[in-house]
Amino acid sequence: MQQAGSKYPNQVRMVFTYDEPLSHLIYAGCDMIAVPSMFEPCGLTQMIAMRYGAVPIVRRTGGLRDTVFDVDDDGRRAAEAGVSPNGYSFEGTDEASLEYALDRAIQKFYDDRAGFTELARTAMQCDWSWTNPAIDYVDMYYNTLI
Repeated sequence: MQQAGSKYPNQVRMVFTYDEPLSHLIYAGCDMIAVPSMFEPCGLTQMIAMRYGAVPIVRRTGGLRDTVFDVDDDGRRAAEAGVSPNGYSFEGTDEASLEYALDRAIQKFYDDRAGFTELARTAMQCDWSWTNPAIDYVDMYYNTLI
């Protein structure tokens, strides 16, 4: 990254610090975000990115799998969860698996900009708050009293 930053100072930069305001600017400036985590119990990165309209590209694991539904492969699973497909995902831990998901996203971005923009809107509309699960829990507890 240092070499890339030296070669392309206005395009590449690596920042090794905690900077909350900067992180929001980065999310807001992204068209896509890659989260290739091998283990992810929750996955806040992709949820924050989606709120900002960045299309997620994730490995199918943990919370990433729970919140990102692949546009090509997860139509049925998304419908069962009551959402629309909202990003791209991949299974493997090898470079080719990530590259395949990235290629699909980049191709959509360049070949079907209107479709990509709609996908970003879909991602932005995802509600991963505790509102609906809390209502479900209240209903469940209430039903145990009956």
